[in-house]
Amino acid sequence: MTTLNCPSCGGAIEGVSPLIRSIDCSYCNAWLRLSNQLWQAEAGQKSPLDAPSYLRVGLRGDVPDGTQYTIRGRMRLQYDQGSWDEWWVENNQGDGFWVEEDDGVYYRHSIGKDINVGNSANNVGVGGMLALPTGQSLFVTEKFTATIVGREGMLPSEPEAQSTVTYIDGVDDGDEYSLEIEDGVAAVSQAEVFDLRAIKWDAL
Repeated sequence: MTTLNCPSCGGAIEGVSPLIRSIDCSYCNAWLRLSNQLWQAEAGQKSPLDAPSYLRVGLRGDVPDGTQYTIRGRMRLQYDQGSWDEWWVENNQGDGFWVEEDDGVYYRHSIGKDINVGNSANNVGVGGMLALPTGQSLFVTEKFTATIVGREGMLPSEPEAQSTVTYIDGVDDGDEYSLEIEDGVAAVSQAEVFDLRAIKWDAL
């Protein structure tokens, strides 16, 4: 973990891991993005996310096997049926993953492998089959477009406020998968229930 100084106000931001590619400054609310190995300040999303949640940025917890988790950042996405949060979580082994909060249930998603789906995702709907270059064939259970409406903390990507992403959820051989699609390229991750109660959090 390292400390960097905000290029907008000079404030010290501590605990930045090598996985992080964007972060908000807690002093001036500038959104900082890592571009060409340089941190740049942008106006971006300056307002903190205001919805209450079981989780929060900075929360730490551990499990009996010695694994420690720290919640580093959050994104809020909105679509025509509502909104949901995605939390970026890192452990003490240097690994990171997303936790999606949806109607009180939390799902863990590792960083997805990028695959080219071309136009095939545009032509499939709920109830259809989506063949992936990996050889998997997903039965599509949900498909929608969402907009990034807020973000806070440290994130492993550089999301832009108000940008849109297409999401497809599907099932293959009993396993659930999620696709996050932009410009014909999909990040694929397997969804697993993330049991918050199995972790002893520092404060809730």
